[in-house]
Amino acid sequence: MARRKDIDGSMSVPTFYGKELRWKREAAGLSLEGMLQGSFYGKTYLSDIERGERRMPLDLARHVDRALGTDGFFERHCEDVRRARRGPHAAYFEKVLEAEKHAESIEEWCPIAFPGLLQTASYARTLVRAAHPAAADEWVEEKVVARLARAHLFEDDHSTPEYWVILREPLLTEPILSPLEMAEQLDRIVVLAEQRRIVPQIVPRTCGAYP
Repeated sequence: MARRKDIDGSMSVPTFYGKELRWKREAAGLSLEGMLQGSFYGKTYLSDIERGERRMPLDLARHVDRALGTDGFFERHCEDVRRARRGPHAAYFEKVLEAEKHAESIEEWCPIAFPGLLQTASYARTLVRAAHPAAADEWVEEKVVARLARAHLFEDDHSTPEYWVILREPLLTEPILSPLEMAEQLDRIVVLAEQRRIVPQIVPRTCGAYP
C-alpha cells in the first residue's frame, strides 16, 4: 500500500483546518466512509477537504461535528476557511474558483475583456485599476497576483481542463494597453494555443448574427 501523504498545516488556513479534521477523524477510529455515514458526500470530497483542496460546506461541517463530538468547531471555522481560500477575489466568485480547480472542461464567451485565466499582469492590472480607481497600489497588486495564480491550471499535464474560449474581434483591434503590453497579451494566448492548452476562436466584427 502506498504511503499516505502528510498534510502540512502550516501552508494555509485550509490545510490547517484539513489536517485537524483528519487528526480528529483518525483519533475517533473513523475511515472516510465511516465519517460520511448519514451524509450525501463521497469520500473523495472529504479527502480533498482534508488536504485543503476543497471548501467545507456548512451542512457537512455540522455533520462532522456531530460525528466527532467536536462541539461545533468545524462549523464555527468553515467560514474562516472559505474566506482564506477566496483570498482577494470577490465573494460572488468563490464558486467559480472552486469549480476551476476540479473542472474537466471550461467554456467561456468573452465579448468585453480577455478572461481572467488568459490575462497577463499588465492587462489584469489595467482592468482592476479601471474598476477601482481610488484603490491602494498594494490592494490592486493583491488582486492581480490572485488572478494570475489561477492560470496554474495550464501548467499541470494531469489536471489541465479542456478550455474553449470565444472572443470578439474588437478585443484585438481596440486595445486597452500600450502596443508592447498588448503584444504580450496576444502572445500569451498564442503560446497557450500552440501548446494545445486552449482552443480560442474569434468572432469577426462583420459576422452578423451567430448562436
